[in-house]
Amino acid sequence: MVPSRPSCDGTDGGRIPPPLTSGQIAEAQALQVLHLTKNTEVWRPSPEQIGSEDFHQIVGAPHYTATGLARGTVLDSVVAGLAEIKSGASVLDSTYQLRLQTYRSVTEKTPLTIYTSRPVDTDFGQWLHPHGVAIKPLPPEPEP
Repeated sequence: MVPSRPSCDGTDGGRIPPPLTSGQIAEAQALQVLHLTKNTEVWRPSPEQIGSEDFHQIVGAPHYTATGLARGTVLDSVVAGLAEIKSGASVLDSTYQLRLQTYRSVTEKTPLTIYTSRPVDTDFGQWLHPHGVAIKPLPPEPEP
């Protein structure tokens, strides 16, 4: 007998990992307070973008999915600028996702704001600043 793998929606009795659940709740609350619409579209760099000097300077080596697609990212909101919400307590450090979002912000000349409750790695924060990325605290929870 093959053991079943838990699903993220809990339909087979599995549970969503607590950090993911709390992150989803924090994201929904922040979007509500900020009056932003949740984005669900994946943005992927084109082959031309991947080949650019800017891509290599900002993102580094490209990552690909198992099927060969350029790895993309889903920003939490793309209304009134780009927004990414990061909750939790671990240090916010450079990740492929955040570098890719920074690249999109730079090339589309659209400001990116990272709303976070996490401490930001000093070097990463200093790297983000010249790229025009703003880091702001998560907004307080909405009134009931």
